Amino acid sequence: MEKYGFFGGSFNPVTKAHVELAKEITNKYKLDKVIFVPVGDKYNKMGLVSEKHRYNMLKIAICKYDNLEVSNIELNQEKNLTTLEAFNIIEEKYPNVQKFYIMGADNVNKMILSSDFETLVKNYKYIIIERDTVNSKELIRSNNELRKNEQNFTIMENIKHTETSSTKAREELQKDNGVSDVIDENVLDYIRINKLYTK
Repeated sequence: MEKYGFFGGSFNPVTKAHVELAKEITNKYKLDKVIFVPVGDKYNKMGLVSEKHRYNMLKIAICKYDNLEVSNIELNQEKNLTTLEAFNIIEEKYPNVQKFYIMGADNVNKMILSSDFETLVKNYKYIIIERDTVNSKELIRSNNELRKNEQNFTIMENIKHTETSSTKAREELQKDNGVSDVIDENVLDYIRINKLYTK
């Protein structure tokens, strides 16, 4: 059975770090594919450029890699999908593959607050990207439901690429600073042509 990773996020904009991380996860966990799943326009986040642009930037950023894809399942929706709703669509669309949901450790905290928490923890497998601000192992041990389902969580430690965030990239773009070390040149061209992230 093939193994796919699903990497959700706003990707506002996608950075080189996102792509490098997806490649690293693919290799480390022997996945056949990592699929980026950008959030749609209904996602409540300040400064989010349109889903069309974020989708297009992702397509440009990964075009050289056969084992990376972009999904539009959260786009063109009438409302913001909950995590469980998005997972249900993925489960239906990819029925015959082993699925891993890739998320930052900070999102495990958000999951705990979800009304679907127990279902999410019991029924799905995750690759957790460790963050400096969250100790994933301690978080899992401190929560009874997480601890009972610890086998569903793989924690990816010692990551080289977490330094580069979309927030920092946007800040540098607004200052008109050189960000070619952070954002792919072709993505940068797209940003400039479409006048994205300008004040």
